Amino acid sequence: MVLQYGFLQGTFGLPYGGYCVRPQRLGNIMLSADNPGISMFCVLGRYSDVLAWLDERSNRTVASLCTTQGTFTHDLTVEVYNKSSTLVRLMRGKGAIDVQLVIRIARTWDHDAMDYKSNPEDGSACRSFRPMLRVLVPSGVALSDISAALKRAEPYTLLDATGDKSLLDT
Repeated sequence: MVLQYGFLQGTFGLPYGGYCVRPQRLGNIMLSADNPGISMFCVLGRYSDVLAWLDERSNRTVASLCTTQGTFTHDLTVEVYNKSSTLVRLMRGKGAIDVQLVIRIARTWDHDAMDYKSNPEDGSACRSFRPMLRVLVPSGVALSDISAALKRAEPYTLLDATGDKSLLDT
C-alpha cells in the first residue's frame, strides 16, 4: 500500500473509511470540529511506514481549534484501524499490516476505556469498526510524540497520555 496522508473526507463524521485529501503543503495541522473538511487527519499505509512518517515530522504539531460544540474536549484521539486480514497479520506481524491512522478531536466519551465485550480477534464483522489502537494525547503534540505513544499502546486498550507533560515540551 502506498503511503497517503491528508484530511479525512467522505466518512459522514465516522473516523474510518473515506478518502484522504492531501494538503498542498503540510505545516502544523489544525483540526476543527466546526469544519467537516478539517475535522480529522489520516495517514494510510503499512503500520511501520506510518510510524516512520510520523517520526520524520518531529517539527510538525497537531492541535485543535476552539469549538462551540459541548461534546468535544481540548485533547486529541489517535486511532489505528486495521485494513489487513487476520492471515496477513499472523504471517507478517503488526509492522507489515495495512492501517488507517486517524487523528481527531476527542469527545468526552473517548476518555472512557474501550469496552470489548467479545474477543476482537473472533472474526466478527464489528471487529472492522473498532480501532486496533487508541491513544489520547494533548492538543499541540508533535507527530513524533504520537508515534512514541502508539509504540507504547497495547492493542484494544486505551492509552491516556493527556497527562504526560513531556509531550508538550517541543
